[in-house]
Amino acid sequence: MPVALVTSITLTGILIFSGASIFAILYLSGRKKLNLDNEVFQTLNSAFMLYIFVFTFTKFVNSGLSEGINALFRYCQDYFVFAWVMFYVLKKDQNTNHIKNAILVAGIISVIYGLLQFFHLDIFDRQAIHHRISGFHKNPYSYAGQLIIFVFFFLSLLSESKNKLFYLLLLTCTIFCVLNSSERAVIFGIAIAIVIYFCLNKVSTKNIFLISGLTLISLILTAIFNHTVLNRIRNVFFPGKNIKPNSRLKLWGIAIALWKKNMLFGAGTFPKIYHETSDLFTFKIWTHAHNVYLQILVTNGILGLISYLYLFYSFIRVLLWNLSKSKYSSCLISIIIAFFIEGIFEYFWGDSEVKYLLLYFSGFVFGYLAMLSLKEGEKV
Repeated sequence: MPVALVTSITLTGILIFSGASIFAILYLSGRKKLNLDNEVFQTLNSAFMLYIFVFTFTKFVNSGLSEGINALFRYCQDYFVFAWVMFYVLKKDQNTNHIKNAILVAGIISVIYGLLQFFHLDIFDRQAIHHRISGFHKNPYSYAGQLIIFVFFFLSLLSESKNKLFYLLLLTCTIFCVLNSSERAVIFGIAIAIVIYFCLNKVSTKNIFLISGLTLISLILTAIFNHTVLNRIRNVFFPGKNIKPNSRLKLWGIAIALWKKNMLFGAGTFPKIYHETSDLFTFKIWTHAHNVYLQILVTNGILGLISYLYLFYSFIRVLLWNLSKSKYSSCLISIIIAFFIEGIFEYFWGDSEVKYLLLYFSGFVFGYLAMLSLKEGEKV
């Protein structure tokens, strides 16, 4: 599954659809039993059920029966990816290593192909913008969004592994790929989240300097061989005379105007709702609002945004309860923070490659925490 997510969204879709269908058949036939008597699962399950209900109901209200049914199946897939990985980890101790190794292999494949693109060896012709690497994806933001997860996953592996040189090299290459994707929102999100990760784990000054030094090396190499990323970051703080105003600001204004049409349940589906109001805006409409919060407000209203935020609030609350039990708790907290910062400028939740990898990794972390809880014979 993680390898499919970094290489082919088509293969990912086949795996999710077939997996969910087989699980439903086994569960309904009584051949598959689930142990739901676990407080970690029960807390997150309630948040997921609210998320699915609200997002589906708001679609029924603002877009009709067909869109509502499509939304129901789509958001149930989100839940399936999360729950299936969680229960797989809980089934056997060795399954934790299976998932961990699968994520590691996916990360290595993603980083290696990004490096190949940097050296103009795009074997599968996936790079749409020649100066911005994108891995196996056409869009750099899909690639960079997935790298957020890999950066903090590799940081966690670095802290617990004896083979530190390998993970230091892998982490350096991953940061280098992030920089050369030229995704400013991802870069800012990771930079802030790494500081939080250091604070949560009380990382020693020596290790902070080491990781900062490796990051600086990646930054210097990027500055030497690829000026695009530095120019894009500089233009944020020091826009030149010939730089046009960021179109996101106009797009955000349009999104707010559309949301006001139906503040509680949302106005409808992108880009349809934008096109219906094109006579009101002298501006080329994109397919989303380039802001996850405004996007959800337009498509699902204030109810949708509350349920979405509550889902991640539930994530962070359980992770904070278990902060001392595993480094993966602080890892996932940092990842969520990075995505929430990126979400100010991008709609990552609408990017299936990114969303499913985040849910897959979340299922792994919470499954691991629930397993520790069961071993200790205590409620989390």
